[in-house]
Amino acid sequence: MLHPSAAPLARVGGCALAVSCLSGSAFATVPDRYGLGARWQGRGGGSVALVDDGTAAFVNPAGLAAADAGQVSLGLLGASPRVEAVPAVWWDTNRDGVVDERDPPLLVDPTPPGVFGLDLAVLGRLGDRAALGATVWLPTAAIVRFQTFEPDLPSYARWGNRTQRANVAFGLGIDTVGGLQLGASLDMGVKARATVRLTLDATARPGGTGTGTSAGIDGDLVYDVHQIDLSVVPTAAPVVGLRWEVGEAIPALDGLALGARYHAPTGMPLDVVIDAQANVGVEELADDPYVAALVGVSELSLFDHDVPQRLDLGAGLDRGPLAVHLDARWTDWRAYRLSIARVVDAELTAPLVDLGDVVLDGNEVAYEVRATWDLRGGVEVRLPEVPAGARWRFVQGALRAGAAYDPTPLVSVGSSAILDSDHRVLTAGVGLSTGQPFDPEGVLSLDLSAQHHGLARGVLPRTSASPRAGYPVQGSGVPFGGGWWAVGGQLSVAY
Repeated sequence: MLHPSAAPLARVGGCALAVSCLSGSAFATVPDRYGLGARWQGRGGGSVALVDDGTAAFVNPAGLAAADAGQVSLGLLGASPRVEAVPAVWWDTNRDGVVDERDPPLLVDPTPPGVFGLDLAVLGRLGDRAALGATVWLPTAAIVRFQTFEPDLPSYARWGNRTQRANVAFGLGIDTVGGLQLGASLDMGVKARATVRLTLDATARPGGTGTGTSAGIDGDLVYDVHQIDLSVVPTAAPVVGLRWEVGEAIPALDGLALGARYHAPTGMPLDVVIDAQANVGVEELADDPYVAALVGVSELSLFDHDVPQRLDLGAGLDRGPLAVHLDARWTDWRAYRLSIARVVDAELTAPLVDLGDVVLDGNEVAYEVRATWDLRGGVEVRLPEVPAGARWRFVQGALRAGAAYDPTPLVSVGSSAILDSDHRVLTAGVGLSTGQPFDPEGVLSLDLSAQHHGLARGVLPRTSASPRAGYPVQGSGVPFGGGWWAVGGQLSVAY
């Protein structure tokens, strides 16, 4: 449980405790955290009740059936997170196996990596009642990145490498009767397994020219890597959704829509098997050379990009020049797994010695999280159309704004220094639509968005009378929190 001294953290600007051990709150990847497409990014993201373009394949596949025409869009998104600087901490920097005053302080920069990438969305109609859609988020830094973190060092786990992951979703939406639309899609991912087998041969013999304890000793050290095997295979998490255009059944409520989406758990598991043998030999000190073999087999498990199951519920009203929506998302963090390498099985054997029970996991972390609800909403005001001649037909502008808030799901955490806080987002956007000059029925749109992300500020108390790994050298706490901007743009064609 949290130490009582952490109680002041529990209220930072009215937010819940801001030391979290998660990797995505309700926002686990770029599509969840920032939204897909500048049109939706500018109005708070989400919108399971109103989404009607190719991004619906991820947001709510039932929305694919709501599109009046085929659509293609290409967008950009960039963000550069900024967080509070943390003080230097104690660490075994001189690698002598002891953390003490002889270790130079370790400078830690917990700033999460920046975000920049492309998003592509495509929607095609299948007759009057069905549509197929696909959406892709492709980061430029890495398509897939596996990375663990050290829980004793200050780190924003949920803002780490999860933004360095490609997202691909394919979906189908069907319009049934009474304004009810159903949809299903697959959120694609990968899982991997790696095997490494190696031998380390160390030989010592008299006759060296060293000094001190190594005087008179010479030797060789040979690494022999026998096998490296990495297998990466695709996986898929099912997504199902529904959308009801209430006005189809109740004309007085024309423009009102209700939506829901369920996204199954997903993630990027990586299992690593390390089979290592160390042969230590001594020559010319006895009649027969002596060789001692130490064999270790360990299996590590890393569950990166773990995204629990979540349920989205939303309502939206799109009537005339005004569109508004409000979404609520339930995320079941209770089965959440941190991006920490865990030893799930290990065996160590040596001549005349049984070491099978002495292998312990050095990254054992106890934590407790809860299920949470987060909110997001937005508004769009469409300006009057302005005639633009026979070629472009019309020009129409749009103004957008939105907000999102998700609380930290943390209940308790051990001695780790994982930093996080309640997260709020303010968004704004503009859009411009005109006729497509190559299609008398088509529409060309340009949308721009800006988002400000804020993490509530506070201090994680971490004081120790003696040097302790991961604790500030000056004995002060570790500050956390921050704020940054994200900007996006999107060009869309409806045909």
